[in-house]
Amino acid sequence: MNFTASTTFRNLEKTPNLQETYREGFSGAPRTLYDPDSDTGFNRVQNATSFYSWGPKYTEDSYTLESGEIVDLSNDQFYSPYDLFKTGVNTQVNLNISGATDKMDYFFSVGNNSEEGILPGTYYDKTNFRLKSGYQVTDNFSINTSISYSKSGGNRGNSGDKSVMSSLSYYSGTFPINDYQNPDGTQRNYTFGIIDNPRYFIEKSSLYDDVNRWVGNAIFKYSPKDWLNITYSAQVDNYSDQRNRFVPADLDVGTQVGGFIVNQNINFTALESNFLVAMNKDWSDDFRTDLTLGHQVSDTKRDYADVRGETLNVPGINELGNTINTFVNESVTQLRNVGVFGELKLSYLDKLFLTVTGRNDWVSTLPKDNRSFFYPSVSLAYDISDVFGDNDVFTFGKLRASWAEVGKGPLFGQVGHYFVVDGDFPFGGAGGYRSSTALGDLDIVPERNQSTEIGADLRFLKNRIRLDYAYYKTRVKDQIFGVGTAYSSGISRIVRNAGDFEVFGHEFLLSADIIKSKDFNWEVVLNWSTSEGKVLDIPDDIESIIFADSGFAGVTSEIREGDKMGSLYGWKWRYENGERYIDANGKPEIDFTERQKVGNAFPDYITSLANSFKWKNLGFNFLLEYKKGGDIYDAGRRNSIRNGILEVTEFRDETTVLSGVMDDGNGGFIPNTTEVLIDQNYYRSSTDYNRASEILVQDASWVKLRNIGVTYDLPLKFIEKIHLDRFSVTASAQNILVWTPYDGYDPEGNQYSAGSNVYGFTGLNIPLSQSYSFGINVGF
Repeated sequence: MNFTASTTFRNLEKTPNLQETYREGFSGAPRTLYDPDSDTGFNRVQNATSFYSWGPKYTEDSYTLESGEIVDLSNDQFYSPYDLFKTGVNTQVNLNISGATDKMDYFFSVGNNSEEGILPGTYYDKTNFRLKSGYQVTDNFSINTSISYSKSGGNRGNSGDKSVMSSLSYYSGTFPINDYQNPDGTQRNYTFGIIDNPRYFIEKSSLYDDVNRWVGNAIFKYSPKDWLNITYSAQVDNYSDQRNRFVPADLDVGTQVGGFIVNQNINFTALESNFLVAMNKDWSDDFRTDLTLGHQVSDTKRDYADVRGETLNVPGINELGNTINTFVNESVTQLRNVGVFGELKLSYLDKLFLTVTGRNDWVSTLPKDNRSFFYPSVSLAYDISDVFGDNDVFTFGKLRASWAEVGKGPLFGQVGHYFVVDGDFPFGGAGGYRSSTALGDLDIVPERNQSTEIGADLRFLKNRIRLDYAYYKTRVKDQIFGVGTAYSSGISRIVRNAGDFEVFGHEFLLSADIIKSKDFNWEVVLNWSTSEGKVLDIPDDIESIIFADSGFAGVTSEIREGDKMGSLYGWKWRYENGERYIDANGKPEIDFTERQKVGNAFPDYITSLANSFKWKNLGFNFLLEYKKGGDIYDAGRRNSIRNGILEVTEFRDETTVLSGVMDDGNGGFIPNTTEVLIDQNYYRSSTDYNRASEILVQDASWVKLRNIGVTYDLPLKFIEKIHLDRFSVTASAQNILVWTPYDGYDPEGNQYSAGSNVYGFTGLNIPLSQSYSFGINVGF
């Protein structure tokens, strides 16, 4: 029996350069002044349409209006945006029991993971059960089964535009975020509905899910001969996912439709069958072969139902029956994959190893003529330990090389043309379908991934020093994804084979036992890796492929032929002779003739250094990580600059001469000498400042103390006295220190999911948290 329990405290990870308008910054006055004792929270409104922070400095005691009235600011103060976040608590408890006899073995576990998020009202809870057992029916036949069930879900903050983080990026430090509600229950908001109060948003607009999942499998093993093993396994994976989103009418995202409710029901079932025949033969003391033949069938089915109700009859009631207009969308997707495969391993003198594999798949989502595709692999390894003879310096060595190809088909519904539910229906009480604006190429072929790797595993001084190196290159041919088209064609995008690119890089791992003794050990592990990609070819009828577009800001994640993967494009200031061009008004000029490459989301390299110390029963470890390069576009930063919130906007209402060059009147350029008034219009300008990628795209390099931990194992003599097998206590901290030039919330954040092709977009996602954990592990 084993019992573990741990508690983790989570806080927002604070980057040191996140600039707040603290005392040196500017308030939202004189437009509005905060008054906690008034019904609305404000005692003065100068401009009901303004939500900016271009007022006087917090350090000023008063401000004179144009009318001559003097406004008292002596009680004005700064409220940090960090006030929105709180300490989250994660508690994990796990218990497992196991046992065995000559014929039977069993394992049972139960666990719970309960977490309160770093945003108010957010939480996540998961409880899981697992039972696994095996029975040896005869000497050569056994049955193993397992079944697991989990229930999980919670309430979380949403990301993206018109979200909690989007609202926070606009919010002025003049007003406390957590004083969010008026006595009558309405939103206390200094912007009068233009920008939501982030705390009100998270309290009143829930994003809830409830997932029930169970997985069961059975494995039958039969060994009629010493050299022959036959295995059959079957598995079923089923889950239901119920989601609910509630948006009241007074939130910005719900104002146009009077509030709305979305209920989503997802039911998923996956069946998988595997049949394997494994044969091995020792032809001599020097030569051995292993052959495995197999057959696999998988079938997945996903039922999706989406019901959206708009216009709430009664505020605050989260029921579809409380809405006037209802929209329904249902779909069923199914994917079948049948495969046959084989693997042959050859071993000579236990030093030379050759492995050859081959697989053929039939995928239901491909066109009928292209459903069958074959992909092989081959790998070779050679043990060179004896090359240098028996010595104490070189202990072990192995060289390896491999080549592999993997095929992949499209998702369900990505081939052909379909009718879909129109978002404007029902109309006049009638429902309807329309032709989809997405089209799938009927001649699409499988995407193919070809990888080559060479490497070495070397060990020295009786394994005290260990070195592992690999160089890899992966080429993806006929990549499948949606490509945008001219809307005049009636089609918005076509799913097709549109990409041919390669990714290559190095991976280096060096570990060493610096000190290795009876009572004290010190191990160091250094890891270094780099990855770079290049676009080899895109269809001739496509100039570029845009994966993500920031909209008005102009920053895009896109690829062009000959480009590097992860490239970011956007508008830049106009430059002449390498210097920023200043126009006749004394302001820089943004070049809108064509988007230019403004960065790359992929880092130059990532390296980490881990140290592990063990003194008797006490262990200590820490991990440092360094990411060099990698650019990101922060949408929240642009919002904050527009509102005058960030420190970069402190310099204003002053006359200066901006650096750059101006026209000399003869077709040339000279250093700029034109004075210009820097005011709020300069920072908010979409032609001078706030669309320039030099402002919006930042270097997201970082150094992190990723992890630090302490473990103490109770000495054996004490454990035996209390009749335990083990007893240990652990304490650890993650992401507690970070150094970065990036001045947003999270240099590791990504607004898009890990499965997308989009990198380098952040600012509107829930940031990474730092955590402190305490736990115990008891074995009976």
